[in-house]
This record gives sequence, C-alpha cells and structure tokens, in this order.
Amino acid sequence: MAIIILLIFTALLSSTNLSTTSINMDSRSLEEQCAALKLVEEETGGLAAPEMPVLPDSEIHHNLVGRFLTDRQIKAEHMQPVLASVWRPVMGMFAVTLADDLFLFQFPHPRDMQRVIDDGPWSFDNQLLVCEQVPLGIRPEDVTLNSVSFWVQLHGLPAMYASSEFIQKIGDYIGSFIALDPLNFGGNWRSFYRIRVRLDVLNPLKRRMKLLRRDGETQWITFRYEKLGTFCYCCGHLGHSDKFCKIAYEQGILPDAFPFGAWLRAGPRRQVKPVGARWLLSTAANPVASNATNEFGVSPGALLAMEENLAVHGDLKRRREDGGPGDGMNAEDVKMTETSRISEKAGLVDQARPEQ
Repeated sequence: MAIIILLIFTALLSSTNLSTTSINMDSRSLEEQCAALKLVEEETGGLAAPEMPVLPDSEIHHNLVGRFLTDRQIKAEHMQPVLASVWRPVMGMFAVTLADDLFLFQFPHPRDMQRVIDDGPWSFDNQLLVCEQVPLGIRPEDVTLNSVSFWVQLHGLPAMYASSEFIQKIGDYIGSFIALDPLNFGGNWRSFYRIRVRLDVLNPLKRRMKLLRRDGETQWITFRYEKLGTFCYCCGHLGHSDKFCKIAYEQGILPDAFPFGAWLRAGPRRQVKPVGARWLLSTAANPVASNATNEFGVSPGALLAMEENLAVHGDLKRRREDGGPGDGMNAEDVKMTETSRISEKAGLVDQARPEQ
C-alpha cells in the first residue's frame, strides 16, 4: 500500500514539473514572438522622406551658396529683398533657403554673379556673408564655406619697397593673395596700397607686419580691412563680438587690454568735401536771431535795419554836399528822446536830492 502511495506522489510531482516547464516554455515563446513582431514593425514601418526643395530654375548654372557668420537666426524673408536691392542684378535673381543657416542665390546671367563676387564682402544686419560659387555637378550643401575675400589697405609701406612682388608676399602673409588694385602704381600720390586677399574665417585677423629694413631698422606695416563687419576685439575672430568671446570670459581680459580695435576698419575711400563749405558761416554765427527769412535768406528785421542805416548815411551825405559842417553833425542830426527808463532814473534822483 505504501508503495502505491509513493508511486502516485511521484507521478503527481513529475506532472507538476512538466506543467511548470511547459509554462516557462510558453512564456519564452511569447517573448520571442513579441520581439519578432517588434522587429517586423521596425522593418516594415517608418516615415517617407520629405520632398527636397525644388530650385526655381534647374537650368541655371550660375549659383552662389552662402551662410552668415553668426549664431543668430537670419530671417530669410527680410534678408533676401535687402541683398537683392543692394546687388541689383540686371537680369534678376532667385533666392532659396536650403537650411536654417544655408542659402542659395541663383543668377540667370554670369556677369551679375561675378559682380557680386568681385564687390564683396557682403553683410546683412552687420553679419558677414560667407559665399562661394557652386561648381557644376556639386550639391550646394557640399560646398566648403570657410573663407571670404577682403580688400585690405597697407599703411606705412615705404615707396622704395612697394613692388608688385613684395606686395603679393604681404598678401600671402595676411591670407591668400588674389589681386592688386590697378591704381596702386598710378600717377596720383597715395598714402596706402590696396590688395585683394582671401581670409580663412577660422583664423584671427592680422593687425600688422614687421618690416626688416636693409639698414637694420624695423618698421611696422599696419592693415585696414574694408567692409569689415562684426569681429572680436579680444581674439580677432570674425563672426562674434567681445561680449560673447570665450577667451575673454575664461581669462577675464578687460576691454582696456584687448589687442584689437575699431581701427582695423578702413574708413571711406573717398571723402567728398562740398565746394565752398569752408567759407560758409554756420547758423550759430548769424547775428540775426529771427527765424523768418525772405527768399534771399535775410530776415525782415535785418532788411529794415539796413534800410534805415542806408537812409541815415544817405541823409548825412546829402547834407555834406549841401555845405554842412565837416563832420556831418549838427543840432538836428542828434536828437535825444526821453524814454521811460530815463524818466524813471530822473525821478529817483529828484526824490533823493534834498530841496534847496
């Protein structure tokens, strides 16, 4: 009897283990099935890629791609009409926003594009535009944008060393030499020389260059950049001001110790002085204080005084010609009238004088 009970207990125990094993196997299979379902969803699901922006005219091959050297967001709807009004392309242009910080400018005529390249650099809202021509067969997004061309003025270069070859070397010292100003060696005397130089925006600006003269003396040649926009007075990099300079923050450099300054910006090339300006008196120097003027610019009060003055002198002249005294003065020429001020003073004197 005991043997029968033991066999029944063993059978029950084995069935329980089998059921537990089957449950574990069922749970594992369910997990594998769920994982398989997830993989199937990932492989079969997804989102369709958005449509690429269509260029206004894919037949145009004269394209400029550019970005602005700033961390600020540029509003394309404001930037595009401003640049178009400044560039004024004869045959028109298209402007396309490729990304938040990347823009494409299309020109139907190559001369319009070349003029924009030659007359640069350009800026919008004082932010420098770094742009390059898009070669044929290259996507605009793949064009490297890390350099910009400037006209640089060389100040302090002695005329005896101002040869084309030496000026080109100075251009390679500043950046990459492009061209000379054709008026550098003209007949007119100039206080500086101009060169076209391509600058790497990742490097700081060059302020000056030491010139080692043949006699052993040294001399500084200073640089001035035309159309220079925002740059840092602390580190000399383009694209940000010293207010947002990491070097100034980390090292605690004060503005008085900044090695760069606004003097790196070149002034206007031509200062037009109005002809005759140095002989004109300012309004403050006009003795007539009246604002009312006639068509000749003289106030009515001034005209009346001039007429009275001329009448008095004319009357005196006529009296001299008629045989009056030599000094032109007689009893009728001088007439004293009693005014209220004189009467008032006289009255006070009479009140203070004792009666005799």
